[in-house]
Amino acid sequence: MNRVKNILQDKLLKNFLNIFSGDALASLFSIISVSFITKGIGVEKYGYIVLIQGVVALIDGVFNFQSWQGFIKFFPEIKGDRERLKELIKFSYFLDIVTAFIAFLVLNLGSRFIGKIYNFNREQLFLMIIFSLYILFNIQGTPIGVLRSFNRFDLLRNQRIITSIYNFIMLGIGFFFKLNLNYFIFIFLTTNILNGVLINIYTMLVLKNSNLLGFFKAKFRFDKEFFKFTCLTNINSSLDIPVQYFDNLLIGKMLSLEQLGIYKICKTIAIVLDKIGTPIYQTLYPYFCEMIRENKKREIVKKFLVVSSILSVICFCIIGSLNIFGFYLLERFFSELVGDYKFQINLYLLMRSLGTIFIAIHPLFLALGYIKVETKIIFIANIIYMIALFKLINYFNLTGVIVAYGVQVSLILIMKSWYIFRR
Repeated sequence: MNRVKNILQDKLLKNFLNIFSGDALASLFSIISVSFITKGIGVEKYGYIVLIQGVVALIDGVFNFQSWQGFIKFFPEIKGDRERLKELIKFSYFLDIVTAFIAFLVLNLGSRFIGKIYNFNREQLFLMIIFSLYILFNIQGTPIGVLRSFNRFDLLRNQRIITSIYNFIMLGIGFFFKLNLNYFIFIFLTTNILNGVLINIYTMLVLKNSNLLGFFKAKFRFDKEFFKFTCLTNINSSLDIPVQYFDNLLIGKMLSLEQLGIYKICKTIAIVLDKIGTPIYQTLYPYFCEMIRENKKREIVKKFLVVSSILSVICFCIIGSLNIFGFYLLERFFSELVGDYKFQINLYLLMRSLGTIFIAIHPLFLALGYIKVETKIIFIANIIYMIALFKLINYFNLTGVIVAYGVQVSLILIMKSWYIFRR
């Protein structure tokens, strides 16, 4: 009984359950919401929404810094010094706000060029520019860092649940009243804005309770080490953009909007894996930072093996369930076209499972301080990915895109594992 009580009181497990419960519910609403769109306006128009989301997210990902990794990295060192902590919060927020405005300006200045690439008409170009407004509200780096550092994963859970319920209800209204494409884009825009506003409100409440709300009055100090670390993590995330967004953009250009819609459905199904892996990453990163600071190597290895073993069983069950009864449900839920892509969906889930099972290696690598090495690894893997993607998409269409993704995932895992265990 005491053992069970100790497990339930474990901070790492509680943080994981907080994020997972929010993500699980959010993913359920997300899957149903996608069915509202595909049934309401069709797979091809849904493909257009995916395309403009990809374009905006691409620019946002490159220019809009997300400083949460740096905040979590430096928080254990200065949490006892309130003035330094206030200065860090102020500088971190400064980076988030300035880079959000830069991203918004870059997208709008380059909108005509983007429109020419994808042959957008005036209405489509206008919708993309309207959708880009969410970038100005995507100031989430510092809030995420603050909430995770103060172990307020429950508030991150609440943020996800509230925004997913709003998105679900509003998209459902669009489906039942047979509203047009413009309405659905507007709902995605307001959902993203709500997401950004909520997390900042929660952050201000936490800072107020910790007597840190006066951070904006603190001395502005340019933190060179924090800035350098944040720049490197942003470069790494930018290097990962080909995998995050470029596949959508290339499919939309070289294949068809229908296949792009199907590919997005593949990713929607794989949300189940994301909603398991992402909370683990988010809870392990602060944990690994603390364990490394205390030099508890044995605890790190033990936790890594336990997490990977549990994830292996979960991934096997998910893929098995999909093939036993999942495809029958998906064809009726999304579109009968799903049945024509069973092989591609299975292959994609297999590749995503590989990344999920060994996800613990990524927060461990970052916590060990191998940020510059990670930059090189991601750069090499993504160069190979881009070469493979352009070659394979011509010969194998959607299957080629998925195989190229699998190559990239495998290369990063192999190179990071080799570097850690060599050390």
